Amino acid sequence: MIETNYDYDSGYHEGSIVEQDALAFLGVFKNLEDVPARYYLENHTSELTSEDAWNEYDAQELADLSAHTRRYVYGKAYREWQEYCDEHDVHPALADPQDIEEHLSEQRDEMEKLKTVHDARFRPLFRWYRWMQYHADYPHRYNPVVMAVLLRGAVHDIWQTRLFDRTNVPETQEEN
Repeated sequence: MIETNYDYDSGYHEGSIVEQDALAFLGVFKNLEDVPARYYLENHTSELTSEDAWNEYDAQELADLSAHTRRYVYGKAYREWQEYCDEHDVHPALADPQDIEEHLSEQRDEMEKLKTVHDARFRPLFRWYRWMQYHADYPHRYNPVVMAVLLRGAVHDIWQTRLFDRTNVPETQEEN
């Protein structure tokens, strides 16, 4: 579990604890409007294939996981995401926050618990985009999965489950 060192009482970020937490994860670019046009992910469709990006992520990042987890949790999440992207003409490795929101909203409607959506669908996408963001071979300067939290929809609710999973759950701020 990722613990945050963000001081919720600092007043640095505004909004609910969920929004403050997402903003603390985002780094420099807090929303698409902050991202310089040259860094928009959609500008890189000709130079990146999602299948290659996923396979490299799988080989490097997921190698220590069990075959079951790789195939039936992470692999299924990727296949579901790929299917959504094919239906909506979205590049799976270069989506925008609204695409993430719509996909995870559909996934939430199909599952009973937010925790299940988090673990089985959100986390694999979040980790894949985070991995690409921190590898120089990829054009990712921001994580659209985290930006989707700020749309205050399904991803916001899913991110909230991350807060409650932590050992340092912030309790001092009131939710908006």
